[in-house]
Amino acid sequence: MLEVIAVVVAAAALAICAGLAVRFRELSRRLRAAELALANSPSTGTALPEPPEPRPLEGLRVGVAITQDHPHAPFADLLKEHLFAEDVSDISILSPEAAKALRANWTSDDAPDILIAGEIACNGYAEVYYTADISCFTPQEAVCTVVERPPHGDRPVNLATGLISKLKQELDKIVGRDERRRAVRELRGL
Repeated sequence: MLEVIAVVVAAAALAICAGLAVRFRELSRRLRAAELALANSPSTGTALPEPPEPRPLEGLRVGVAITQDHPHAPFADLLKEHLFAEDVSDISILSPEAAKALRANWTSDDAPDILIAGEIACNGYAEVYYTADISCFTPQEAVCTVVERPPHGDRPVNLATGLISKLKQELDKIVGRDERRRAVRELRGL
């Protein structure tokens, strides 16, 4: 009787081993197929997130001196909204006389970092302008100037968007140039 039990246990063990061998071959085949698919497919690794877009106006104080032939000067308010969207820290509305005085003597610690000054002719309309001459200044230099005279007028929001875009682009150039100059000075040991 013992021999019958031993034969049954041996047969069961042999069946289990055969089943495991078949399963092992199947898993090996699937693993090789997965490795081959990974090797032939483009990289599926997780890409690093894009670095945030630089915000050259972030934290700056801006003075705005825009004269407009409209009783409420809607462009200055629109420009303030766009500047706050760029995370400037403070915006002060200046008169043209205060802007001229600031440019003549830009030494105060509480003075704005950037001055945006100019004139807009809108013929009394709030939703359209016909001429614009706006300049942006830092204490050291003029950064950019926007002069527009659309033949049939344009929307002030387009002017504000274009002005801020150009200002950001020019500030990026200035920062890059200053960084290159600083690197050259360090290399020369100055």
